[in-house]
Formats: sequence, C-alpha cells, structure tokens
Amino acid sequence: MFVFFFLIGFLPLLLIGWLAISALEGRARFLSQTERLIYGAILGPTVLMEVVFLFNAAHLFRLNLLGYLVSILLLLVPLGILEWKKRSSPNPNPNPNPKLSKPTIIILSLLGLWFLLKLAAGMTILMSDPAYNDDVFNNWHYRSKILHHEEMLVIHRENPGVTAYPPTVPMIKVWFALVNGEWNDRLAALTSPLWYLLSLALVWCTLKRSIGRSWAILGAYMLASLPLFLIHGFTPYADLFVALHISAALLPLYAALTGNSEQERSAWLRIGALGTALLPMTKNEALLMHFPPILLIAGAVILWCLIHGKLSLRATRSAVLTYAILVTAVLVPWLTYKWMNGLPFGNAKGISGMEIFWQENILRSLFITWVLEANFLLLPGVLFGLLIVRFRTAFFSPVVTLTTFTLTAILGISMIFLFTGLSTEALRQTGSARGIVQLLPVMVVLVTVLMADMYRVFVVRK
Repeated sequence: MFVFFFLIGFLPLLLIGWLAISALEGRARFLSQTERLIYGAILGPTVLMEVVFLFNAAHLFRLNLLGYLVSILLLLVPLGILEWKKRSSPNPNPNPNPKLSKPTIIILSLLGLWFLLKLAAGMTILMSDPAYNDDVFNNWHYRSKILHHEEMLVIHRENPGVTAYPPTVPMIKVWFALVNGEWNDRLAALTSPLWYLLSLALVWCTLKRSIGRSWAILGAYMLASLPLFLIHGFTPYADLFVALHISAALLPLYAALTGNSEQERSAWLRIGALGTALLPMTKNEALLMHFPPILLIAGAVILWCLIHGKLSLRATRSAVLTYAILVTAVLVPWLTYKWMNGLPFGNAKGISGMEIFWQENILRSLFITWVLEANFLLLPGVLFGLLIVRFRTAFFSPVVTLTTFTLTAILGISMIFLFTGLSTEALRQTGSARGIVQLLPVMVVLVTVLMADMYRVFVVRK
C-alpha cells in the first residue's frame, strides 16, 4: 500500500517539474515528451523543497501537510498559467528511428530480462529489511524522522556536522510520510530506485538525441551494469540524487553546443541554469566541488556561442541573467541560513582549520578502489584510454564540456584525499568510491560518445 502512496505523492512533484521545464523550454517545443518528464522528475522535487525550505526557515509555515500543500499551490498556479498561455505547436521529429532487426530485438530482450532480474533482486533486498547502513540511520532517515516529528528544521548544536547538509532529501522523505499518514522506512527508501531509474532514463535521452538510439541503449545498459551504481540504487543514500543533479546541470550544456538553432541553445541553457542553481541544495560536496566547475563551464559555453555566432548578444545577456537570477535565488538563502546558524562547510566536517599535508598510501588506495575492484568494472580504464585515442573529439568538440568536468572532478576528489585528513575515507574505500558514483552518468555519456566516434572512424569509414 505504501507504494501506492509513493506514486500519489510523486505526481505533484513531477507536475511541478514538468511545468517548470516546459516554461524554460519556451515556445521552441524541441524537447520530446520523455525528456520533459525526465528533467521534470529530477528537478521538480528539488524546486518544491527549496520553496518549503524558504518558508520554514522564515518561520512562515511548518513542515506539515499544510506547509507542503501551500508550497505546491504557489508553484502550480503560476506555472500552470504560463503553460496555458503558451501557444501549442507540434514537436517535430525529423529523424525517425529505424526499425530494429530481429537478432537485435532478441539480444535486447535477453539483456532487458537480465536487468529486470537485477532490479527485482535489488527491490527485494531494499523492501525486506529495515535500513541498517550507517549513513541511513545516522543521517538521511534519521534527519527525515526528526523533521517529520518536529515539523521544522532542527539543528544539533553539539554536533552540527550532519545537520549542515542541505535538507532537501530529508524533506522529500517527509513529504512522502505526510502523504502516507505516518513514517514508513520502506516508503522513504523508494526514492533510491526512483533516482536509479531516472539516471538510466537521462543517459538514454541524452545519447539518443546526440548519437542515436542504438548507442543510447548501449550507454543506458552500461550504466545499469556498474555494480556500485546498482548498489546505490537500492541503498537509501543520496549520492544518486547528487549524480542526477550534476547531470541535469551539465548535460544541457553539452546539448546547447549541439543545438540546431538559437532558440534551442537558449532553452538548453535555461534548463542548465535551473539544474546548476539547485545543485548546492543536494549535498555539501556539490556546493564545494561540483558547482564551481559547472558554473565556469556554463560561462565558457555561453562565451563560445557568442563568439562563434551561435547566440546573439541579446540571447547571451538573457542566458547570463537567467543563471545569475536562479543561482542567486537558491544560493544566497542557503548560505545565509548556514552562516546565521553557524553550520560548517564541508562533507559533514568543517573545512576551516583543516591541515594540508601529504597523506601516505592514498594513491594506492584510490587505484585499488577505482580500478582494481569491481566497483566500476572497466569504465575508468576505458575512459582514459578513449581520452587518449580520441583526444581531438574529447577536447575539441561539444563533448569537451563533459571531459573538462569529469577530469576536474576526479582531480578535485584526488586532491582532497591526498592532502587532507579526509584521507581516512579513501583508506576505508568509502568516500572515494561514492565520489565517483556521483559522476557516473556523465562519465557513461562521455565514454559512449567517444566510443561512437571511434566506431565511425575505424569501422564505418573503412
């Protein structure tokens, strides 16, 4: 029964996201209905929780059913009016998908059956036992239960590290508890498989738009096959939530560079601006490690489009203004809240006063975690091999947005473990692995695009 309440609770979040994406898309109507739904399902819950957070932080509404419903109405009404006023126009599909051959259908059916078996096994494990993972009962479910009970944001003065995290994920779980009528651990855990499936769908949509359906199938299955990503899909952590928002901020920038018109590029930049603005409300490391490079990449994309005549001066000003308004609207209240309540910056540990010195045995530990163990199979090796073999494509084509971010993020993760006291998370092979999990959808898109490029050069052209 709680699954039914989960679906009921998710509908208004999806509707908010769908309407927001449609509003950002404008009158161009270039997105497929699937793309609107996927981006809406990713960003809609976070948009709503940002409004709920602002109301609660300002002591206007409590974290109860009334507070959530008021926030939902305040978003649905203006977004609904915008959608109603938009002129309907057909969504062109100039490149129809070719029919699949019978051998291809058989292979895909077998792979799909294997995927469904893994999905069923993961759901069985997730639903059979209460959450016992440390970060679940000490952080995500723990904070959610407190917020649900107290109906307000709570800060532990004696141990502010955990409560320094953005409250978005706990507030999402509170919403489902309110819809259900009471707290339910299994209901709260259903967000993880949802994020897992949305990650696969987003990779599929991105690759299908850029390099075709066959490669999209390969990319989505590649992501689904990564062991640690599958584990996180059925563990109530928040790393897939971060991965989704990184992808929703970065992949529109890649799409903007491959867009066919100024309208399409501008719309992708607006969608990317919303994804970027919401990124700091996922986890602390997203603010410190992922938000700055994505913002810099967005600036570089906008500047490149202006210089090369892909965007007019007016469209460029509009893109910059959109980023500035959305980022300011989300970031300033959150930073103000942290400053006023003395909450530290960092991954549950304050970065102020952190000593910088070389940490022994970290390189070996990172190599074991990222390459030798089965966490990510052959993906890291294949990635760096393709970056060398297809260097020109990786660094001198639109996919450079993904290349730059991936290398910057991996370098940032490495530096933190190599030079700070957080090295213990690398030695224990916890934080270092989860840091890569957050990058996997982007990494898989990058690898698949480079594989497709190599296939065209070495196979098709022969």
